[in-house]
Amino acid sequence: MNFYLPLKNLFFPFNTDSVLRAALCAATLAAGFAAHAQVALTSSDMFNQPGQYYRAYANASNTTVSVSGVLGTPGGPQAWDFSSGPQNVTYRFNYIPAAQGPGGADFVTAGAQIAEQKIDEAATNQQSFLYFKQDPVQGRLDYGFYDPSFSAAQPESVFSPPLQDFPETIYYGETWSGVTIFYSIISDPTVGDFPERVTITASDHVDAYGLVVLPSLGFMNCLRVHELVQYDIAVDFGLGGGYESLGTQYVLNYYWLSPAHGIVVQMSSDSPSDGSKPPDNLSTGATAFVRMFALNHPGGGGGGNTQTIKGFKITMGPNSALLQWTILSGVTSYRVDYATNLGGTPNWQPLGTTTSNFVLDSAVPSAQQRRFYRVVGTFGP
Repeated sequence: MNFYLPLKNLFFPFNTDSVLRAALCAATLAAGFAAHAQVALTSSDMFNQPGQYYRAYANASNTTVSVSGVLGTPGGPQAWDFSSGPQNVTYRFNYIPAAQGPGGADFVTAGAQIAEQKIDEAATNQQSFLYFKQDPVQGRLDYGFYDPSFSAAQPESVFSPPLQDFPETIYYGETWSGVTIFYSIISDPTVGDFPERVTITASDHVDAYGLVVLPSLGFMNCLRVHELVQYDIAVDFGLGGGYESLGTQYVLNYYWLSPAHGIVVQMSSDSPSDGSKPPDNLSTGATAFVRMFALNHPGGGGGGNTQTIKGFKITMGPNSALLQWTILSGVTSYRVDYATNLGGTPNWQPLGTTTSNFVLDSAVPSAQQRRFYRVVGTFGP
């Protein structure tokens, strides 16, 4: 659920002891790409502890971004390259005890434990707060939000009942849904303020998996969540009839979740002018395109400095393939392996070891012979 479009919150660093498993760059000898196997996420992958934070790039408010060609499709494995995108706004999301947020006492009374503070780093007075609890059985439960940009007259809104945002375990193919209600004040500059009731119905489906590439953070395993949120809005105009329906709006969200990194990318699209559901392929564009580039999360890369081998490319010759990458500081040697099949347990075979940034594969290219490559860097001495 994402009412005022905060980036919801869940990379598996390929560092194991002294070995940097840096680039599972899968390619056929005609050049292709293959993703890692499906992953599952739990509460330890979420941002749910005081002191954690992450930073993310986004498009400007009230703008629409074309995401044609980068959304991907259901299923997998596949790869999404989000290394480039809009950088009009930089958000910082801090995690603090719920009691420290504005109106925190009311949310704590309802059951919240943590507040997600969303800050525009260029306009730090523009802040909003999402209140939640990480329940060991039900997963992440949202208890409401504080957001003056949603309603200056009543920025605090408590959910009743709490809304399940994420289940405790998230895996490819899983679905979940929930319904909640909150009350606010809708303001009109000419006729005044009126009580507002909003019913939220959210339906989620983990519909794709693969690898995602992020600015500064490199690539990582991920799951994609398709979420449709319906908002049924009613207003009490004070005419004695109670709350009257004002209509229905929809927001379609896509989230890319990575182990120990939480939500690393979000795309959202609002209802078209006719109030219908946004198209699944986001052909009308994304009203929010948010990409993580730094974080403080145990196991999540410590501020966005997770080192991965970059610049991997394949150059084809008549009888061989040249594999190249960018030298990484601190790595003393590189081992290149290849496999002919990534199904089941990959049959990785050593191709060569070097202290330089290239290896030559002398295999004869063939339309029938596919080869998948990975580069493993070893830190010295």
